[in-house]
Amino acid sequence: MLHVFRESLGRYIAIAILALIAVTFVFFGIDFSITTLSFAAKVDGEEIPIREFERELQVEQQRYERDLRIELTDDLRLFLRQNVIERMILREVLLQRARDAGYRISDERLIESIRGAPVFQVGGQFSPDIYQSTLVSQGLTPAGFEARQRDELTIVALEDALAASSFLTPAEFRRNIELYYERREAAWALFAVTDFLDQIEVGDEAIAEYYAGNGARFMTEEAVDIELVELTLASIADAIEISDAELREYYEDEAERLASGEERRVSHILIEAEGDDLAAAEAEAERVIERLEAGEDFAAVAAEVSDDLTGASGGDLGWISRGMFSGSFEDTLFGMDVGEVGGPVETEFGVHVLKLEEIRASEQPPFESVRDGLRDELASERAYADFYEIGNELGLAAYDAIDDLASVAQEFGLMLETIEGLTRGGGSTRFVDPAPVIAAAFDDEAIAAGESSDLIELGEDSVAVLRVTAHHPPEQQPLEDVIDEIRDILARELAAELAAEAATAFMDELDTAALAEGTLDPLILAETHGGSWNEPAWIERDTAGVPAAIRSLVFAQPKPAAAAVLRTATSGGDEAVVLFSAVEPGVPEDIADAEREQGRQELVTQMTNAEVNAYAADARRRASVRVPDTVLNPDL
Repeated sequence: MLHVFRESLGRYIAIAILALIAVTFVFFGIDFSITTLSFAAKVDGEEIPIREFERELQVEQQRYERDLRIELTDDLRLFLRQNVIERMILREVLLQRARDAGYRISDERLIESIRGAPVFQVGGQFSPDIYQSTLVSQGLTPAGFEARQRDELTIVALEDALAASSFLTPAEFRRNIELYYERREAAWALFAVTDFLDQIEVGDEAIAEYYAGNGARFMTEEAVDIELVELTLASIADAIEISDAELREYYEDEAERLASGEERRVSHILIEAEGDDLAAAEAEAERVIERLEAGEDFAAVAAEVSDDLTGASGGDLGWISRGMFSGSFEDTLFGMDVGEVGGPVETEFGVHVLKLEEIRASEQPPFESVRDGLRDELASERAYADFYEIGNELGLAAYDAIDDLASVAQEFGLMLETIEGLTRGGGSTRFVDPAPVIAAAFDDEAIAAGESSDLIELGEDSVAVLRVTAHHPPEQQPLEDVIDEIRDILARELAAELAAEAATAFMDELDTAALAEGTLDPLILAETHGGSWNEPAWIERDTAGVPAAIRSLVFAQPKPAAAAVLRTATSGGDEAVVLFSAVEPGVPEDIADAEREQGRQELVTQMTNAEVNAYAADARRRASVRVPDTVLNPDL
């Protein structure tokens, strides 16, 4: 029933996959070191294939390198291995639980989820071409993707059922509002480091001593200067000349693909075969057809007797194109007239009764409307072959030239780029993903020899070779370059000590009884010790203008029987002495209806997530799991 993702696209996907395999061999060679393990883990007897684990691990490693722009350390690689395999184990555990509980995803539900995914749509409509190209770019086949998507939907169905069982009582919700919207009364004296800086003198001797004792803090970052020659698919495609006659011919050749294709909107009624009794299901379908021919409304009958979830919506399956369903289902559907009832039609899910609601005729776009797109397509197709060939030649030429990339750039008509000060952290916005460049540039042999690198893949459509022209090891910066930085460091350290001493003196002299009697003015006391006083105020958990450290301190305290004197340091190093005096619970009736309902929904979501996570953790704990040691640590 899923041939729309196979038959109509199979030829193109097969070609694309072969092309990807060819690229791998041309640029990187064949890896004969693949482990002989067939599984990455066994979960209650079910195997997680080693190749699926390696694929997910590679994606995770690339994501870390791209997002964090770092070179993965050995420890981080081990962490990612453990994280990925544990995630896959948990997924398998939940999938087994869902299957054991009887959860199944119909082809209709699967098709709906795929067609509804924005990543596969153009202008809000499902695009087979986009679907095809996306799968190919991920190295997936339609059958493999559909199987994975069905598994994911099965797990979602289980999680939805768990979520549906979660509930929140009015008393729980009221208590949550009282806590979340709670107000607390506090006053505080703040002793800011900056207010004591004018009392500080930092001598040259202290600076020299700090510099001598903290040399590692003032090291430059290791860097290299490189030459780079890049070859892109776009540069090759732009140079390809295509005549109007060739474009016209391509337009005619691709007419069927470019056309939207005839689509039919169909409704159905599904009669499941209980105990594989197809005869009984067919007999029931015949009775349904008789009722429809007698004039009963199709939607009403579907809602009454259909065993499919679509029955509640009149059995509507939406718009169907050729290839989405196979065999007799498609044959019957595309042989019907609008308004006609057809069937019974047997599939693996049971017996169907069909009604054709509408027909949307196939349309081919005018040549001029797709001319530019066709030119890009045809140029890219021709450029791909050249790209692989020229890329391979570029790598060989760089190898032969040893350390003369300038001549290589000239030979291929490419630009020789020079990049100075490239660091291990990236140090350049030149590359979207600097990880492969950093790995090649900071290779010990590349630095020592100064020779051209192997071919580097910068992206799907870009390769390059590089050469390290200079290496700048970390070195201690001269004192004169960092003297002002050290002076500021020492000044803030000494000022922080003064602020702490002032806060201690203020706290020692703060008499809560005198405050209550009005015989002690906290404002004058704070100013006497170089601080500032903030009068008592009601603060909430997110009150702006109140240092986060003070809010966190106050809301971490139990309700005080009397005013409590507390102390904390802010993130900037300032010292605060806090007088915490009272607590007021939040009042549900004071919260706007919309805000209260949003809060309720958020709390339900939190409770649901907690229940689902608890269920998953329990299922994982009960499962019998075996993971080979070499999966967690390949060096073993």
